[in-house]
Amino acid sequence: MSFWKRIFRRKRTDGVSGGLEESVENTIPVFHREKVSMHNRQEREQYIRSILEQIADAERQLHHLDYEYDMVTSHLTDIEELERAPEVMRLEIREMAEKLSALEEEQSGYTRKKNRISDSDFERMEQLEDDVEEGIRKLQEAEEYRKLVKSDLRRLNGERHAYEYRQEELERELKNASGAAGICFIALVVALVLLFIMQVVWKYDTKLGYAAAVCCAAVVILKLFIRHGEAGREIVRVEKDINRLILLQNTVKIRYVNNKHLLDYLCLKFHVKKTAELQSLWNRYREEKEERQRLEQVSKDYVYYQKEFLRLLRQARIRDTSVWLHQVTAVLDERNMMELRQGLVSRRKVLREQMDYNRELARAAQAEITDISGKYPRYKGEILALISEYEKKQKKAGAVRKR
Repeated sequence: MSFWKRIFRRKRTDGVSGGLEESVENTIPVFHREKVSMHNRQEREQYIRSILEQIADAERQLHHLDYEYDMVTSHLTDIEELERAPEVMRLEIREMAEKLSALEEEQSGYTRKKNRISDSDFERMEQLEDDVEEGIRKLQEAEEYRKLVKSDLRRLNGERHAYEYRQEELERELKNASGAAGICFIALVVALVLLFIMQVVWKYDTKLGYAAAVCCAAVVILKLFIRHGEAGREIVRVEKDINRLILLQNTVKIRYVNNKHLLDYLCLKFHVKKTAELQSLWNRYREEKEERQRLEQVSKDYVYYQKEFLRLLRQARIRDTSVWLHQVTAVLDERNMMELRQGLVSRRKVLREQMDYNRELARAAQAEITDISGKYPRYKGEILALISEYEKKQKKAGAVRKR
């Protein structure tokens, strides 16, 4: 029956030198029929179905293992074909492999690079690329102008405070002069009264005293008047200077506000806080742009050399050429090739052992069913019906897998 033929086809043999034949180390399950009542229809059918299910499981495993075994064997065959290729062809393949390896290293170097500009920053700088250098210049000029304006404001503020302090001093001098004039007048009146008393009571000649008192008072009052006039005129000049400084401060403050608005706009436009940040971002953007252009060219070169590499492998009669794109180092280094071969041989050995195990499992199950049919011939038709039912199920499952 076809169900059994699929299970018990010939054993796989190695088509590549270097294969190892090992005995199966897995233990085949033992069937315990003595615990089953064969004359009980339910137990008998359940037992037969469990054996058929083991055979079906073995078939599924063999289907998968057979595919893997073919893949590994094909890869080993490709290694031998590569080693048997003419020297000139091997050199060409190696040359292509070296180019692919160098391009892969360059691509991975770009991926591993730290301090790369983010994609969002790159896109933003790409949109503003034509304005960035002009923006850096304007931002730098605005920052320098802000320093000058702040310096002017500090200087004007200092001068204003100095003039205001001088104004306060002059106002105190005016008050002092007025007070001194009052004191001088009172002193003159007192002196004149005393002189008058001396003249009337004691009959002194006080003409000279009157003259001296009046002269002294006149001199003092004149000096105070002159000082008062000078202080008053200086106050006027100081007030004019203060007003001039206030006007200058207002003008400078307006410039400062306009400068601040310009700085805020430029920082908002380029999403930065200062010129140094924009300059750093611009330098990184240009470097990133060059690297991306280089990476784009590297990718194009990589695709080209991939095609050439695959073409040479096909000329060398390599069946699965695409696998070697991921094993370029094995082409370049004999030690890597040896490790690859040993790994494939080990994998094939494990696969062969698993395949032998599943075949032995299926044989044991078949032998058990055959033995039951021989010892209980009256149930042979029932057993064949169960086998036929399982064959249909397996065909249906196989059709679904193919889809």
